[in-house]
Amino acid sequence: MRIQDFRRKRPRAHQDRRTAGLRITLASAALPALALLTAPLDAQITLGVRAGATQSNLRVSDETDIVQESSPKYGAHAAVSLGYPVSDLLGLVVDVGYTQRGAELTILDYDALYDAVWGYDYVDLSLFGRASFGPAYLLAGPSMAFRVACYTKISFRDSCEEVGAVFRDRDVLLIGGAGVALDFGSTALVAEGLYNLGFLNVDNEGLTTTRHRGIVVRIGVDFRMW
Repeated sequence: MRIQDFRRKRPRAHQDRRTAGLRITLASAALPALALLTAPLDAQITLGVRAGATQSNLRVSDETDIVQESSPKYGAHAAVSLGYPVSDLLGLVVDVGYTQRGAELTILDYDALYDAVWGYDYVDLSLFGRASFGPAYLLAGPSMAFRVACYTKISFRDSCEEVGAVFRDRDVLLIGGAGVALDFGSTALVAEGLYNLGFLNVDNEGLTTTRHRGIVVRIGVDFRMW
């Protein structure tokens, strides 16, 4: 069953929405970049690893009412990070992660309901500003996501291309959240919760306006390098 069976053509989403998302992302990147210019030369760099789970969804705006309901999809997450303290309170974090996103959709077609699962796997390149308050801290910053896999399950599991669906290869997101670190000298155990807000319409055909939303919960270890 092809995805075209569930959709009718309508105009593409306006470019101004994409432009607004890019402007917000660039503005979010400006503050960490300025902080880097004032960083001390003797700052202690940390290398971290993370692993966790995701709860993701798709915010779908569809004038045809084909998509009746969107429910969360669960997946996996893993990342490595490089932390650079600017001061005792502020720092920068470069984060490279593998994140599974998507949603479970209920689709109406010819008075019949179908359950469909859409999955997207991304490599995320993120730049976070970090504000510490004792063992707790806040993270926020822009992220560029590169899609490495896309799959669907309607009555069978298949690739998006084989069922005729066309989705954007990249996305721009704003990611923010909080964490806590337990310091053990040369290492620290960390736990973090992050919210993912996607700006771009990932439906490359423009048949719907579909944007990523999701939560990442992860734990990991930070190693002080020098």
